[in-house]
Amino acid sequence: MDGRTNKKIENRIHVKLPEDYREFLKSTGGGVVEKDETNRIVLKTIGREIVLDVLYGDDENNESGNIMFWMKQFEGEMLENSIIIGDDLFQGFLVMVCDGVNKGIYYWDDSYNFESSNDENNMYWIADSFEQLFKHLTE
Repeated sequence: MDGRTNKKIENRIHVKLPEDYREFLKSTGGGVVEKDETNRIVLKTIGREIVLDVLYGDDENNESGNIMFWMKQFEGEMLENSIIIGDDLFQGFLVMVCDGVNKGIYYWDDSYNFESSNDENNMYWIADSFEQLFKHLTE
């Protein structure tokens, strides 16, 4: 994935991607991760954990791993300045809010897998930045 692809994503969804995430997309393009203990993320606010499954990219030949595919699926439901960047084994999503007071990485429990999830509260903070997301994976 090159810098033009980052711009294409930014133009389509009208967000400015953080530099750490732009570099990630440029160098890896996203992809499926190992389903093991190293990809466990603790949601500290509710004392639960998820296991990272996929970090999306812009591979038009792989619809289910494509950022734009998922953004179209949830058009109208997304917070302003946000982008779906991946998912977990429980079928929830990793969402990045790219700007504003809520800037950061969140877990979106859109399927209400956790008892604490409801229509008013189903977004759980993970990290302040994409770079910090990887620090949480090593904790």
